Amino acid sequence: MKTPAILLASLLTTLIAGNALACGDSLYRVGKGLSYRVYTAPLPGSVLVYGQGPGAEQLAQELARSGHGVRLVSNDEELGVEIGSGAYDVVIAAFSDHSAVESKTTAATNAPTFLPVALDSDEEAQARTEYERVMLAEKDEIKHYLKAIHQTLKQRS
Repeated sequence: MKTPAILLASLLTTLIAGNALACGDSLYRVGKGLSYRVYTAPLPGSVLVYGQGPGAEQLAQELARSGHGVRLVSNDEELGVEIGSGAYDVVIAAFSDHSAVESKTTAATNAPTFLPVALDSDEEAQARTEYERVMLAEKDEIKHYLKAIHQTLKQRS
């Protein structure tokens, strides 16, 4: 009587163990399952994001998630105070706001580098005549922002 019970128990264990080993297997196939990719900043810096709306908020959240110290401001008064503090390495704002950002950074003692975001390809072409690094809002992903910030931080140090 013991032998059939032991045989049945070992058979059930084998069947259950086989299913347990296959659990989650599909997550590791290329192009299948969930993506857990989170970009991290190899050289974290202080970033000031100037803008309004969900796009600016999302950018600030993604930059913070990657390891940067981020502050989001939405008006000229806050922009002036934050830039004047000298606590930021980079300011990210729409290219159309470049005059507001530049007027604040020229008065600052430890001026951050301005990284403009162009809204379309025409504005991008215009921005590239004045700035070394320009992001295009309609196509750039977070990795492009992180790369531009990283290159700027390396250049500043």
